[in-house]
Amino acid sequence: MRWNVRFPKPIAVLGLMALFVSPSLSAQIMYPPPPTSGYQYAQPESDLQLVIKPREAAVYVDGYYAGIVDDFDGMFQRLHVSPGEHEITVYLQGYRTITQHLYLAPNGKRKITETMEKLLTGELNDPPPLPAQPPQVNNPPPPLRDPLPNRPGRVPPSERGSRPPEPPSAGHESSARGGSLVLQVQPSDADVIIDGEHWRGPDSDDRLVVQVSEGRHRIEVRKDGYTTFTTEIEVRRNDSVPVNVSLARGR
Repeated sequence: MRWNVRFPKPIAVLGLMALFVSPSLSAQIMYPPPPTSGYQYAQPESDLQLVIKPREAAVYVDGYYAGIVDDFDGMFQRLHVSPGEHEITVYLQGYRTITQHLYLAPNGKRKITETMEKLLTGELNDPPPLPAQPPQVNNPPPPLRDPLPNRPGRVPPSERGSRPPEPPSAGHESSARGGSLVLQVQPSDADVIIDGEHWRGPDSDDRLVVQVSEGRHRIEVRKDGYTTFTTEIEVRRNDSVPVNVSLARGR
């Protein structure tokens, strides 16, 4: 007697496995987002290596789903993103969401090492991030600002009250009505301006911690011979917002 056994096609099996493992992915917009129209040309990229636990956490770039940590933590695994400013979010049900604001130079490389904290009993997860707006293809990016000229009369950082504040002690809230900005800047001696106040960038790999009020704050990082970086960050009460900036050399 001969048995006629037919196995399902591998593609169909993989599709069923994907739906079983992560049924919500069908509603996600993948990174990079699909173009709406227009021609696409090859652009320089920047690389991120994510060494984050747990490794099954979901990774979002500017609200777009990119994969899980396990896809980007190996020796030859990287998350490829376009140069510029990005918000990287790591999300996992039952854990505190990790969000970092990065500025990446063309062909730059960055490694993020974090361990997610479990939520306490009764705490609720933040919702997964969503794209701020649909992708724009035909709109050109804003022009880069010229580097700061070395003009006479410029006040050196040493005369601007550049000593960073001491980080908050354990068990003490960052601010009764605000939070803090945690900056890591390259090059380390760049001039950091927060809401018009000058600070000296942190030495080496140290971080500059600045207490700020709740609300929106303007950050500018500049150095002679480099392209100035400017952004605005929203800080909520008791939040500690990391901001990593790597300036590109001016042309």
